[in-house]
Amino acid sequence: MRKNLVIAIMLLGLLLPLSIRSADAIGPVEIMKKTSGVVLGVGVGPAVGGARGFTKGWLWGTDATAEALGDPNGVPHKVIGFTTGGVLGAAAGGVAGVLMGAYDGVQYGWDSPWTKENFSWGGSGFTDYDPFKW
Repeated sequence: MRKNLVIAIMLLGLLLPLSIRSADAIGPVEIMKKTSGVVLGVGVGPAVGGARGFTKGWLWGTDATAEALGDPNGVPHKVIGFTTGGVLGAAAGGVAGVLMGAYDGVQYGWDSPWTKENFSWGGSGFTDYDPFKW
């Protein structure tokens, strides 16, 4: 127990001055801006990314199933695609959108906080989102 405590104090003694120097180089206001960008991006990004991924996955699943059935513009093909492939695509897109939203919050939250990409809202339209862009 004491050995772990001594190791933790030694690491803190070594890392604290380095982090303070790094913080002084960037500035406290910039660090707060970047940190709040990451925290809010990870909080908001998964919800927005999940909704957008759900919608995009449903559309992709519907179109892929209708095309696999032979006629991508046929009404019965679209209905079958909507009820089968659309549901699977929505499930996959929703999960991928949540994960991608969290990833966007971390990535863009630090590099460019408080942007549309930070909150998974980039693109020209609601369905202009790729939840599978890993």
